[in-house]
Amino acid sequence: MNTPNSCTVFEKIISPLLPLLKKEANAIKDDAITYRLSLFFFSINLLYGIIKGAKSIRLLITEIKTTPEQPNFDLIQASSSMYSEAFSRYDPRLFKRIFYQLIEKLNFMEVGELSTLGRFLCVDGSIFPAFQTMEWAHYKKTANALKIHMAFELNRMLPVSFIITDANASEKTALLMMLESGVTYIADRGYMSFSLFDQISSKSAFFIIRVKKRLVYTLHETLTFEIPLQWQAYLSQVTDYKITCDNDKKNKHYRLITFVVHDETYFIMTNRFDLKTHEIIMLYAYRWQVELLFRCIKRTFGALHLWSHEQKGAEIHFYIYLIAYILLLHFKQTCEAQKEALNFYKNKNKENDAPQRQQHGQSRTPPECGMVTILNNHLKNYWKLGIHWLKAVNNLAGNLFTREVVFLL
Repeated sequence: MNTPNSCTVFEKIISPLLPLLKKEANAIKDDAITYRLSLFFFSINLLYGIIKGAKSIRLLITEIKTTPEQPNFDLIQASSSMYSEAFSRYDPRLFKRIFYQLIEKLNFMEVGELSTLGRFLCVDGSIFPAFQTMEWAHYKKTANALKIHMAFELNRMLPVSFIITDANASEKTALLMMLESGVTYIADRGYMSFSLFDQISSKSAFFIIRVKKRLVYTLHETLTFEIPLQWQAYLSQVTDYKITCDNDKKNKHYRLITFVVHDETYFIMTNRFDLKTHEIIMLYAYRWQVELLFRCIKRTFGALHLWSHEQKGAEIHFYIYLIAYILLLHFKQTCEAQKEALNFYKNKNKENDAPQRQQHGQSRTPPECGMVTILNNHLKNYWKLGIHWLKAVNNLAGNLFTREVVFLL
């Protein structure tokens, strides 16, 4: 590696990972002595491949073999069989530890309008096609597939947990496996279940879940609300009720909010009676962010092409991609913070024009601006890894990390 004062873009991206990775590697006896593609080089090579857009092991091998940047990085030339052996050799749990330690270690920006309302996780499942030889990922008679059950934190806009199952596995069961007290879970209609609602509540957790339109319920109270003027161009026919559901054996009281957006009627049920009506609507609107994460991982990153056919190899595959995702997200926010600082010193009189970095517990915009915020660019600037930005990182990976690179990115 280069010295800290002359690190490349790639080295800057992975720098938070290196102490954690070296600690895990040192804990494996004789790993670096026994294997050319040891844990350290195996991980660095894969991360380099993701950042450079190599969507298969064979393309990664070609990338490392032919790139002029290779001598400057800790990259090892290895064969396909060496990668296959490494996927079988290493325990996915060590990548899981690294993933969680990175989330805890790194300082990510928070979305201001959510910070005072609680912690929110969007949950959803997405199917990834699998090879015929992957019998553990049975799906249909003619096809195999696996399902990723993802928990995506809205407060910091990043994935924080996932479970791999075969494609037929229940999404409700996966949610119960990830359930934490004090968290509000946001999900679409596939998670509607009175038994699930009861188990979430019993865990001292909360939910905001879309339910079916043909819900049979008893109205107990009509709740008062006020929709901000900024929202009235997006919403109509809003109602907010306290209800019990006729098919709910526990006969618990829940809150049912309905509204219309572009001729589509939404029925949202929740056990959070403390939030305002428009806050519930805003939080459900944010649910789409987990769909965008899946689209990014599948299409933009190219994770549809599995690196390993074994179950634990597939788990490593997704942990490495999500580690790459949070490293790139942190790098993007670091660049934005440095750009703000450089702009501040270049022209102090324009300091109010530069976006302010979000701190935990602070809110830049009030909750009632949430619907408009979704349509604004600040999510793109700080929390989205767009294809054009990733292409720029790809092209600049071997460049020194300078202020010129910061402004390019």
